[in-house]
Amino acid sequence: MSVTPNMKISELLKQYPQLLDVLVAQSPEFKRLKNPLVRKVQSRLATVAQAAAMARLDPAALVRTLNLAIGEPVPETPSVQLASAAGAPPPPWLTTAPVAVELDVREDQRRGGQVLTSIMAAVGQVKTGQIFRLRNTFEPLPLYDALAKQGFVPWARELGPEDWEVFFFKSADGTAPAVPRVQVEEGASAPSEEVPTDTLTVDVRELVPPQPMLRIMDALERLQSGQTLLVHHVRRPVYLFPRLDEMGYRYQVRDIGPEQVDLLITKPR
Repeated sequence: MSVTPNMKISELLKQYPQLLDVLVAQSPEFKRLKNPLVRKVQSRLATVAQAAAMARLDPAALVRTLNLAIGEPVPETPSVQLASAAGAPPPPWLTTAPVAVELDVREDQRRGGQVLTSIMAAVGQVKTGQIFRLRNTFEPLPLYDALAKQGFVPWARELGPEDWEVFFFKSADGTAPAVPRVQVEEGASAPSEEVPTDTLTVDVRELVPPQPMLRIMDALERLQSGQTLLVHHVRRPVYLFPRLDEMGYRYQVRDIGPEQVDLLITKPR
């Protein structure tokens, strides 16, 4: 089995344990994976592409290196782009919402400690409309996906070497229900259990950010007035909702189960 950019590090090392030494040889950032506890917990979140970005490596180059190490053919690997919360202008909520919890894990990270438990405990104290402020040694890309499922929107800035300040604003309660149900976001249309007959479908569950957003926007351009786009996703695309509101599209979010979210987007007539 070839190594792909969106393969989880945990899956990679389970399939090819010998690649741990290859990763460490590429960057000292991967040394923390030699800690069994860190490897067990944190490697489940990060994909190969995300891990490469956090280690300041080219994701496509790392994928090629790993495939060469296991003797797999190396196909032409396109450049990989990852969604970052840095570089954008500060969002309005940064100055209006209160900071509920602050956590600095930089020293623990440098010691190779397991910090995810502390982070998730802090996140659990944040209520809707509040901010969780994190200081970390790198931009925690995998954390964005994990916390997006709970309704958190990130914004980050690099203050210096191994010094990142990351803000997570809780915009909504994103906990998936135990029983499938329809959830309607603010500004969406009235809920309906039926999928309209005149519907196009796109599946972005296997895509690496920002490809899901690009695929969805491309499909929306092909919609005719009154048509609906059904999107199969692994999380709530929180960055998409403001765009839909601006364009006047009606939308519904259906939490189907763990990493299963359906989005119905209807183009106005």
